[in-house]
Amino acid sequence: MFAYRRRVKYYETDRMGVVHHSNYLKIIEEARLQWCNENIMDYKEMEKRGCIIPAQSASENFINYLRFDDPFRVEVMLKEYKGIKMTFSYKIYNENNNTLCYTGESSHFFAKETGKEQYLPYISFRKDFPKEHKKLIEISKL
Repeated sequence: MFAYRRRVKYYETDRMGVVHHSNYLKIIEEARLQWCNENIMDYKEMEKRGCIIPAQSASENFINYLRFDDPFRVEVMLKEYKGIKMTFSYKIYNENNNTLCYTGESSHFFAKETGKEQYLPYISFRKDFPKEHKKLIEISKL
């Protein structure tokens, strides 16, 4: 399990003073990219090598709320890895009181950057990034 920490920014809140639901996807993306940077390789480097990781699906459950300046942590866990696809689970906690505020999942696939939005060919991470593939296999066993 990997933990990403920061505070709620004012622009992430809505008129009611709580984090707007649309911002949770952005927050888990930040956490997932940090997870990738620390566990696979720098995401910029991956893109330079021609690999991108588009989202395939996402699901969310809003349990409690966060307000402006609340410290929070996102727990990111690699739930499944299959060489061309991976699924993550997320839990977001308010660190003021350790209250669970959000749970979610997202699935992603490895694709070759083509510059064309209409078609993203899958790539085999196992074949094209063998060293990083081994890391993901080890992490997925935990």
